[in-house]
Formats: sequence, C-alpha cells, structure tokens
Amino acid sequence: MSIRRTLIISTLLGTLGQAPAALSQDPDLVARAQGGDPAAQTELGYVYAIGDGVQQDFKEALKWFLAGTRQGYADAQYNYGNMFANGFGVRQDFREALNWYRLAASQNHMRAQYNLGFMYDNGQGVTRNYEEAAKWYRAAAEQGHAAAQNALGVMYKYGYGVKQDYAEALKWLKISAEAGYPTGQFNLGAMYVNATGVPQDYAEAAKWYELAADSGNVSAQFNLADMYIAGHGVDRNYGRAAELYLAAARQGHSEAQYNIGEMYAAGYGVQQSYVVGYAWADISSQTSDVFHRSRANRNRDSMATQMTPEQIEEAKALASRCLESGYRDCTP
Repeated sequence: MSIRRTLIISTLLGTLGQAPAALSQDPDLVARAQGGDPAAQTELGYVYAIGDGVQQDFKEALKWFLAGTRQGYADAQYNYGNMFANGFGVRQDFREALNWYRLAASQNHMRAQYNLGFMYDNGQGVTRNYEEAAKWYRAAAEQGHAAAQNALGVMYKYGYGVKQDYAEALKWLKISAEAGYPTGQFNLGAMYVNATGVPQDYAEAAKWYELAADSGNVSAQFNLADMYIAGHGVDRNYGRAAELYLAAARQGHSEAQYNIGEMYAAGYGVQQSYVVGYAWADISSQTSDVFHRSRANRNRDSMATQMTPEQIEEAKALASRCLESGYRDCTP
C-alpha cells in the first residue's frame, strides 16, 4: 500500500517535510511509479527531492512529479509547483509555481490553496490581491489548515480583502491557536493585550504567548518577556524574562538583544556581567535600525566605562563569536 506523501519544501511553507518511510521500506514503489500510478510517482518524486533512502536528486524528483501532473494528480501538481517556488532543479519561477498551485487548488488541495493565498497576499509571481488571498486562505482554512486560519484571522483583523470584523478575526485566530499553530497563538494573545474585539485580558494573552514562546515564536518570546518585567498577566519574574529575551536574542531579535544586554549589565534575572552585557549591546548595534543602533551604542559605551580594556576585548570577541556562529556560541 502506498504511503501518501506531500512535499513541504516551498519557501512559503518552510523546510523539507519528514518522510514517513525510506525507499528501501517500499520495494514496490518504483514498479508502481513506472506502471503509471500517480500517487506512487508523486511519492517517488518526494523520495528523490529529500534524499529519503536515495541520493538527493532534484532532476529525478522533477521527472516523477511531472509524470504525476500529466495525470492531473493534485499532490504532484502541488509538489511540482514547490520545486519552482524554491528553484530546486529548475530556475526559481514564482509564476510557474503559481500556475501549478492553481491547478492543485482547483482540486481542493489544501496546501496549494494556502500557498496560492500567500502568493496573492505577498505579490509573489502575481500582482498583490488581498481579495484573492482571502478567498484561497478561506478555502484552506475551512479544510483545517492552521496557517491559513491564522492568515484569514489577520485579514479580518485589518480588513485586508474582507470587511474588517474583529469577531471573525478572533474566531479564526482561536481555531488556529487551538490547533497548536504558534503564530496563531501569538496573534490571538495580541488580540487580548490590545483589547481588539475583546476586553483587555493580560492573563489570557500570557497563556497564548507562553504556548507560542515554547514553540520558538520570537515575537511571543519578546512580548512575554515584557509582560514578566511589568507583571502584566503574570507574576513579575526577571529570571523568566531574561530566559525569554535570551531566546529571542538568539533568533536575531535586535530589541531582545538590547534588553538582555541591559539585564546582564544590571544583574536583573541573571548573574551580573558587563562582558556579556556589552557583547549583546554590541550585537544589537549591528542588527538594529538607525534609531535603535544609537541607543545600543550608548548602552554599550556606558558599560565600557565600568570595564577594563581586557574585559572590553573579551566582550568584543564574544560578540563576534556569537554572530559568526549564528548565535550558537554566545557563552563566555
């Protein structure tokens, strides 16, 4: 029995999906694909696209996806579109990707509908059109696509392509959040922080921010840290705030980098260290816009007055090592 796979490699959806089984575990796959089974052809294309039990080979992947598309198979159309969206084995071409997504979406393919909505939303391969974006987001959302549910909620929140409706925004964001989608959880929390269509409720916001932050949502990490500093919806806890700022800082959030630098300089929630504080202020200076860069520079230079030349050199080396390692090596 063929295992149905969907290639999730589009720049719209993220990284390669996990294959449920290697090629060696399905010895009949090649025979079924060669025999004209479009599901097997699509599965075999997936196997080659991600290198699952075979050497990764985008040309082979394209060949098998194309074979499936010739039979009108929606998964093949979607995955073939993903290859063009990413430029895997072909020149990146959003218009070509859009055409294949349209074919799959017209067959009610949920992920193709979401990608189509995303492309209209962002003007990729097509003129930006919020009404078309909302239409396709809705089609995917109604099938249970959590990212589409979040996107549709945002459209209703701001009135993009639909009549602004906070109740509808809240409905779709809650569905997305309850499905465990981190961005939906963050956006739902923001509705409660800002009293958008609901009474302001910091405790409810903190609940959703916690879930999103635990899943690595950088905006949730930063905003929740602010709530722990202020004691909004949670007990004031500088240690937890520092953990969250640091998590966001390691994802490149410049304001979190500035804030964790301040916390190290003052010893709030962490062991006081001008070296680490200076390093994060220096990193923030390099990742910030012009306004925030001057603030980071002032904070860094103020710390320098409390440090020895040797400590300053240590801090600069730490900042360089942290940035060069992609935030993996940020400990003195």
